[in-house]
Amino acid sequence: MEDDPYLSADVKLRATTTAKAGEATVENPEGVGAEGAAILEGAATGEPPASRASSPADVAVPTSGSDLARAKAYFTKAGFEVHAPLGTSFSIGNRKSRFETFFGLTLALDPEVLGSPVTVEGGGRDLPVEPLPEEVRAMVESIRLPEPPDLTFGMGGVGGLGGGGGAASGAG
Repeated sequence: MEDDPYLSADVKLRATTTAKAGEATVENPEGVGAEGAAILEGAATGEPPASRASSPADVAVPTSGSDLARAKAYFTKAGFEVHAPLGTSFSIGNRKSRFETFFGLTLALDPEVLGSPVTVEGGGRDLPVEPLPEEVRAMVESIRLPEPPDLTFGMGGVGGLGGGGGAASGAG
């Protein structure tokens, strides 16, 4: 497994956040143009690439668009891939090192175990929202690393592969 794996986290916006008409969502993928404008808003020609922003405060918060569009644009400017939203949640992705640099923490995972859960150092899956600018904190309820995958499918359940016993087990 590589030293700097690609990770993702789920961003959940506050319940008061809603998508505006025409905004890009899973239900409306054509709204990408408006979001592109929000991402490019305020970008100066001499501005360093967003992925080099060393902290959340180094990234300008877009001022136009819905909270969902502004939050997605903020994380895009911060160098994260932003995936299609579902309601008021969306995911962000990048290399482990980018998450650590941006959020100012160390993430733990077992590189020898495929599907190893990713946690913040000391346990837990919540990334801190405190370092984010106030305008973004007002929109974002939580940023959470995903649950580890359940790799126990088909094992040991009723009607599963590991049930054993029963009338067909063959004592004759």
